[in-house]
Amino acid sequence: MQLKDLTTTIASQIPIVGVDVLSPDETTTIEYIQHEVTKKLELPVYFWNLGVSSLEQVKISNNDGGLVFTPTDIYKKPAHADPLLYIFQFIQDFNGDGVFILGDVHPFIAKNSPALSWEILTRVKNLYHRLKPTEKRIVLIGQQISLHDSLIRLIPVAEVSLPKVDEVINHINDFLEYFKNSAKAQQTQWSSSLTASQTEELARATLGLTLEEVSDFIRLYIKKHLTARGIEITTDIITAAVEYKTGMLAQMGIELGKSAVIPFGGLDLFRQWLLARAKLFTSEAATYNLPQPKGVLLAGPPGTGKTLIAKNIAAILRLPLLQLDIARMLGSLVGESEGNVRRALKTALAIKPCVLWIDEVDKALGNNSDSSGVSQRILGTILTFMAESDGGVFVVATANDVKALPAEFKRKGRFDENFFVNLPTATERQAILKIHLERFGCSELPDEYLEAIASSTDKFSGAELENLAAEAAILAFHEGRAQQIALADLENSRSTIVPLAITDAAAVERMQEWAKTARPASNPVQEGKTKSLRTAKMRNLN
Repeated sequence: MQLKDLTTTIASQIPIVGVDVLSPDETTTIEYIQHEVTKKLELPVYFWNLGVSSLEQVKISNNDGGLVFTPTDIYKKPAHADPLLYIFQFIQDFNGDGVFILGDVHPFIAKNSPALSWEILTRVKNLYHRLKPTEKRIVLIGQQISLHDSLIRLIPVAEVSLPKVDEVINHINDFLEYFKNSAKAQQTQWSSSLTASQTEELARATLGLTLEEVSDFIRLYIKKHLTARGIEITTDIITAAVEYKTGMLAQMGIELGKSAVIPFGGLDLFRQWLLARAKLFTSEAATYNLPQPKGVLLAGPPGTGKTLIAKNIAAILRLPLLQLDIARMLGSLVGESEGNVRRALKTALAIKPCVLWIDEVDKALGNNSDSSGVSQRILGTILTFMAESDGGVFVVATANDVKALPAEFKRKGRFDENFFVNLPTATERQAILKIHLERFGCSELPDEYLEAIASSTDKFSGAELENLAAEAAILAFHEGRAQQIALADLENSRSTIVPLAITDAAAVERMQEWAKTARPASNPVQEGKTKSLRTAKMRNLN
């Protein structure tokens, strides 16, 4: 059920409904309910939660159109009465008609909730049947509503989605117009240089926030930029919006990542696969009803560049990158972790199209992650999201130990493709070394040096090759040869690194065994004859 269906549902003799809304937008949602109920059903609207001392009637102010909560004299709770039990008894005995919005009651009737009260649960069930023939209705409002099994088929729940870009644009225009008029009334100078396209860019920068959070940001920005000369809105509000949203998302365990500035070397088969799908997120693809890709599972030994690939995917697809930090979403209360993940996924839907990256998913959601079942419930939440998503959120999951993942996560069809990221081939090792050496300002190294080092680093991962290049650059800098790396520097650095493929050969072999069921990210290029470092040195002297 959607919020727009609420009044129709209430009018259809369904006495109790739920509205799942993020806390910042509760007031906005209550205002919407009040407007719709009074206009279409001509019923008074009341509000109650444990934080108010009485029942309040909800009205719209004639002055500024905002909400007004007015205490009523019809609600008189006895001093020692349980407030929750009394409000339900009051509604049952109430002689008039009306819609009663009850805030944050759902934990007392929620599945697996430590606050679950069987007395309140049975009272709600009784009310459901006894209010049917009346014109009294109850709206349960709160965040992360998860009802007890005995109520799921009785009480429909509407989920309030995060606003889309058009809604945000209208909201920003209305809000800035309000401040413009307020500034004029207070004889304060007002200036805004935002064009229509820049306003849209600002709206897109705030996607993932509620409208109330957008309002809070604009208030904060205006307060910071209020000077003796007045208020000036410039394009720097867009950068400020990104910074504000980054901080807000970080509190929810979502990192608004930056696309990679370092390209990944090799992985030609994966690169071809990805480039073939880059245009599927465009409006042109939508005109041909082409499906948008759902995502990929990237698995391979540690250090093979899966993190770098995930960041490069966002750059190649030209989409924003969200990183889901499941560890930071784990809560102490039953159901809290799953609710946090659902909220994060809802945010991804609001920002779409985007790349949603779940790093080291085997550690977060593996079979041995926990004994309480939380990881399995989170896994179920993510799998349901992927199954029901209509596109726009490209999920990238990376794993070091794919065998730790449940079968339902890695089965064919869950992702568009499962790719195995193996240790780099000689050609790929040469490309990776070149990328990192260029980072350190060394672009003049002969190809035969790179070829020789690549040939002698057979079991090195991408991360280990990056470390090799960094160590060589440090050696050269220490000897006063900044950006002048010699073959000896590379050889000395190579001799100090023992690759993981040797120290933990069994783990690497397990991954390579799984690779038989996955798609290779690289062409299995036939390795040529290994060239020694001595040969390269002698060739350089000729």
